[in-house]
Amino acid sequence: MTLDSEFAKQTTDLILQTLELYKSAGASPRIGETWNCANIGDFLCGFFVGEMVGSALSAFQIVHKREPTPDEHLEIIELVENHSKEIREFFAKFN
Repeated sequence: MTLDSEFAKQTTDLILQTLELYKSAGASPRIGETWNCANIGDFLCGFFVGEMVGSALSAFQIVHKREPTPDEHLEIIELVENHSKEIREFFAKFN
């Protein structure tokens, strides 16, 4: 593992806390119409994953004052993927 443990912990905390916020907020009833998507849960799941990876990459750049290496980038993605079951199960409710 090339990511430092504190960054990995903070990123994992961000993922879990943000997922809890999504769970308490729900979804806008206009999502399907606004974004012209039939599977709202799939759309929201992809949005969430992109948001988490993007936020973590931005945080990495701020903390380390550099771009992540390819291995670090993959590890950030893996931090999100570690929660794929819970993320998929929650967003599947909107399909």
